[in-house]
Amino acid sequence: MRTQTEAAYKYLEPRPHRWRKILWIKGRNMHVWHLVATMLREGETPEQTAKNFGLPVEAVLEALDYYQRNKALVDAETEQEGQRLHAKGPL
Repeated sequence: MRTQTEAAYKYLEPRPHRWRKILWIKGRNMHVWHLVATMLREGETPEQTAKNFGLPVEAVLEALDYYQRNKALVDAETEQEGQRLHAKGPL
């Protein structure tokens, strides 16, 4: 059964993953945090980010909305991913 949050988004989708629960950008190997983090880091507007990633502006706005509504989950998974990468050591 899909949650209300998942059903509300046109450009975001859940994907099977061992521990990650946050949504991904449809048609991309990118979850919401990757898009939002890039936008924030670069100081871009949603329109600039959409253009840079070849996405509709609506997809970026959905990602921002999802992040705002699910910030605790996204931040926790981002922290967990950082810990996993740190534990693996230098590449």
